[in-house]
Amino acid sequence: MKVVPIAAGARLLLALCLVAASARTTGAAVKSRVKKARWPPVELFHVNSKETCHLRIADDRGRPVRGVQKRMDQFLRCHHTNTKFRMNPRLTRLLYEAGRHWPGRRVEVVSGYRHPSVAKNPHSPHKLGLACDFRIAGVKNTQLRDYLRATFPHIGVGYYPNSSFVHLDVRQGPAAFWIDYSGPGEGALYSGNAREDLKTGRADTFKPTKIDPTWADDDEDWQHDSATGGGAGAAAARPGP
Repeated sequence: MKVVPIAAGARLLLALCLVAASARTTGAAVKSRVKKARWPPVELFHVNSKETCHLRIADDRGRPVRGVQKRMDQFLRCHHTNTKFRMNPRLTRLLYEAGRHWPGRRVEVVSGYRHPSVAKNPHSPHKLGLACDFRIAGVKNTQLRDYLRATFPHIGVGYYPNSSFVHLDVRQGPAAFWIDYSGPGEGALYSGNAREDLKTGRADTFKPTKIDPTWADDDEDWQHDSATGGGAGAAAARPGP
């Protein structure tokens, strides 16, 4: 067996201690850098335009990042008409905060600005750059709904249990909340009492009755049925106005 001289053994021990100390220092430095990332980038993905935007509103020193307004106006443009509009800066901030609340989760935007030519609601905040429909990948819309309502004042939150997103808008007045039971492409079907529906669980269990479109007759067939004595049977099957 080889005998290591005492001096050489001491030097070896000292070297090992220095390596260990260096490793601890490096680890501490890495942790320190992670902690300093107060404003990490948040990934946004637009499900219609298929574009990705990495949003960061401030650097590690808290200084505003340049160009955010221009990039968000482009990213949240109307995907129907490709028209850009100045989006509200507070809306951008809340989208960022929602993404940062779930680190590593992608913010999936369904709709931002809507041009008046495609906006169904004449009073829609989407027309003014004040609203966004979105979801967080891997997060239930119920969780996103509750987080937004509990965290931010002066906002509107719309919950769509039979669709794929949560609506968020910024406003100056009191916060608002509503539930729309309609599905994609359907006319609005609002809850009579959104808060009560949350308490009772109806918000996540109610399914609107669907009418088979084949039941509907065109005007000519309806008139023909009435003229030939089939009006009574046709009336029973025809949906009301």
